[in-house]
Amino acid sequence: METFPAGATIVKFGEKAENFYVLEDGYVRLLLNSTYGDKKSTIDVLGPGSAFGEESITTSALSNFTCVALDDVETRVIPGDVLRRILLEDPVLLFRMMGSISLNMHSLMTQIADLKMRSTAERLSMFLIDLSGKEEGSVTITLPYDKRVIADKLGMSPETLSRTFAKLRKIDVDTRPGNRVTIGDIEKLADYCGYSFV
Repeated sequence: METFPAGATIVKFGEKAENFYVLEDGYVRLLLNSTYGDKKSTIDVLGPGSAFGEESITTSALSNFTCVALDDVETRVIPGDVLRRILLEDPVLLFRMMGSISLNMHSLMTQIADLKMRSTAERLSMFLIDLSGKEEGSVTITLPYDKRVIADKLGMSPETLSRTFAKLRKIDVDTRPGNRVTIGDIEKLADYCGYSFV
């Protein structure tokens, strides 16, 4: 087990990928460097149970993302050479890992499509529904990380995020103190943004 304090860079973009990480506690922000200048963009935020560093499976791969701890993070660290040996000895685990990588790729492609085709209000609505884990009724959720990170993940500025929350008040979504958000009717919000629970 290894711990990283909030703000620590766990993996740096372009450096040799040496370890595979399984998140036990905390959140990690995946940043992608721009090809122009030194601008970075949040591609995803991973929470407990997630993993990153799949590039370490090969002996010469470089890290695709910069991974930064959003809060105090605890991870299980598996060196790449150990992971390769385990996968060679266990084909079932190898196929599971390939499936997991495929799902991650599908998730990233879906996010790209959403950024291109959905409004800011629809993207925020879908994020809130996913976070709630519910399919009906009302719910109060606590945002797991800073609103600036959420805005970046959803492809908008913090100011646009505030305006988008204000727009969602008309369908009974309200922000509360302590980073909490109440959703009056999950199904109504899902209808609004075209979210499918299937």
